[in-house]
Amino acid sequence: MAFPGNAPMLSRSGWKFFRTFLKSPFQMGGVVPSSRFLARAVAESVRELLVDESTPIIEIGPGTGALTDALVEFENPLVLLERNTEFARELSRRFSGPLVVCEDFLTTSVFSTGTRGSVVVSSLPIRSLPHPGLFRARFEELLQSGAVSAIVQYSYGWRDPLELSAERIAASRRRFVIWNFPPAFVWSYRLNP
Repeated sequence: MAFPGNAPMLSRSGWKFFRTFLKSPFQMGGVVPSSRFLARAVAESVRELLVDESTPIIEIGPGTGALTDALVEFENPLVLLERNTEFARELSRRFSGPLVVCEDFLTTSVFSTGTRGSVVVSSLPIRSLPHPGLFRARFEELLQSGAVSAIVQYSYGWRDPLELSAERIAASRRRFVIWNFPPAFVWSYRLNP
């Protein structure tokens, strides 16, 4: 069965993504970039969470920019946080509007200035990363401090990918995208009022 949007034909950036997966499979969320259908579903989830056009959007782990293609359609300030230097260079070449920051999510200073209340889009493969608890703790800290107002995360499994433990954080499964390889769920996280 062919999946429209991300298989079987791969673009130049798709091949780069696949080669990076072969080198470091535990740092990549999949073997191919996300489909345009998943990108649209993520963008719709972001749209529902934005306060207005001044709300910053921060994409974590954009890779080759499969989701970024849909996020650049917003007029909101967009920051791409990518720790892989090759991907960061590619993103800078492809997209002229967003700020590309080549840093690690766990140690970046991006969230300390001018991003209060932002919506985060995470492409991090939380379940396959070493020490996923560190990433979960960072997401909880960002939400509880008000540095971000919401997080959108996609996952290939049915279960909540972040499993944030703070009682004040509400998780919501927003969309299911069958036209992706593999099919994916889109989740959002916000503080309860």
